[in-house]
Amino acid sequence: MRFEVCRPSLGGRRRELLTDVAAIVVCGGIDLISADGLGDAGWTIGAAGLLSMRRKFPAAAAVLVASIDLLAPGQVFAALFCALYTVGTHARVVSGSLAVVAAAAGFAIPMWADEEELNTIFVASEMVLQLLLPLAIGLYVRRSRQMVEMQRDQAVARERSRIAREMHDVLGHKLSLIALHAGKLELTGTSDTETAQLLGGTSRAAMRDLRQIIGVLDAEPVTVADLVESSRRAGVRVESALSDVPPELSDVVRRVVQEALTNVHKHAGPVDVAIEFEIVQGRPRLTVRNSPPARPPQTCGTGTGRGLTTLAAEVERVGGELNWGPEAAGGFVVTAVFRAGGGVR
Repeated sequence: MRFEVCRPSLGGRRRELLTDVAAIVVCGGIDLISADGLGDAGWTIGAAGLLSMRRKFPAAAAVLVASIDLLAPGQVFAALFCALYTVGTHARVVSGSLAVVAAAAGFAIPMWADEEELNTIFVASEMVLQLLLPLAIGLYVRRSRQMVEMQRDQAVARERSRIAREMHDVLGHKLSLIALHAGKLELTGTSDTETAQLLGGTSRAAMRDLRQIIGVLDAEPVTVADLVESSRRAGVRVESALSDVPPELSDVVRRVVQEALTNVHKHAGPVDVAIEFEIVQGRPRLTVRNSPPARPPQTCGTGTGRGLTTLAAEVERVGGELNWGPEAAGGFVVTAVFRAGGGVR
């Protein structure tokens, strides 16, 4: 397993420096308390000093501290504990494994040499306490950091997806209205002050929505009534019957209506649209149906085709099902059926 560590910021590097200084002082102080004579004190200070390289070279630091432990058995317990903890949190698998083997050898060899009757249980328990315990703590901390990093990445991905949906829904609807207004001007071939004003107003509204989305502002949500009214101003004849929509379904209903009307603007032009919300066999059903266009609009958009597919996944997440397709008479229908009882819990 290779653990990738993000480059810390200036504040993070300062915290790491303070942590390293504290580790050197604390571990060196603990080992100095149990040092016997100046010789052991020198080894203790040297082992503590090696901890300064533990982040950049964790395996090497652990091997060097273990070597000192071989020369001065039992005198660098705290420094070795810290070095092996860092192996667990930072080292790669191969180098970290070699460091653990070297530390185990440096720990066990003196005990094998000094004990006339080797107490295997005592050696095993000491190795667990002084070698495996710090390593296990380090691995646990590493895993926890990985989980936090993964959750943070997932949160960023969800937020990016949410912003992308908002931009697609809001700007797609506004831009389709702009295209519809522009097509009307092209078809008439004459100056149309009212249509030009609608075109300018819709363009300004699109820019305002874009600033609100990018700026992550708390914009006032677009309602179905707003969508219907803007479509009517663009020449689409909309009949809406959306009474008694449960509050928990209001947002997804708005998204379905918005996507359906946007597609009408791009692919059908000024046609008749009927929006209905009813309960069928105990299940809420939303239907957006448009009549066939008299002729293909010159402002027909070139969408990616992913709008309804993405929306279907969102409807499915709240326990519903989204279906769409052409009708025999030449129109188009979008239907969202939700689970019985209302929707999101």
